[in-house]
Amino acid sequence: MVGETILSEVSPGHCLDFHPKVNIYLVGSWDGLIHKCSLNNNQQFLDSYQKHLLAVNDIQWSPFSPDLFLSCSSDYTIQLWRHTCLSPLLSFKSVHSQVCAVRWSPERSTVFAAIYRQQVEVWQLSFNILSPVVVHHAAAGVTLTALLFARGTDCVLVGDSEGKVTVYQLKNFTAEGRLTHDHKAAGLIPALRVKVSKCPWARH
Repeated sequence: MVGETILSEVSPGHCLDFHPKVNIYLVGSWDGLIHKCSLNNNQQFLDSYQKHLLAVNDIQWSPFSPDLFLSCSSDYTIQLWRHTCLSPLLSFKSVHSQVCAVRWSPERSTVFAAIYRQQVEVWQLSFNILSPVVVHHAAAGVTLTALLFARGTDCVLVGDSEGKVTVYQLKNFTAEGRLTHDHKAAGLIPALRVKVSKCPWARH
């Protein structure tokens, strides 16, 4: 019998992302599992993360903190993980709709965006971890299909089922433009700790 850690074709991969600095990568599967794999070992998973209940649609490592990554799923949730921990740090859910894609901002360490079939959201973790700070709904009959932050700008690009790409400019967000990459990275974890400690459901 093949062990649970052996790569198999039972649950096909649905998305993946390579770590920006080391030879590991993440694979999201149709059954809701996320597997951490090594480029130096094609036989076994390094770890498996289990929280999502349905297919994992997208995964992305944080460009500022090499320990953190985001995942989103058809179970309506977004999860924030530290790759050394098998339980998520935070869970996000705003609407009852599958989350199709999630992307970190390459310019702001605590900002990420997500698309659902009918809306795009922008979250700023240093400001609010319970609700997105920006929500924009798609036109009737239009399905959102792709998401990308433009580097060096405050713009988010969203593709849709009609073949159009809409560019959104973020305004009134915390300025990080003059900070170095290391300073931006240093601000992510403290911001999360402060926000979690203020939540009514947080454990102290």
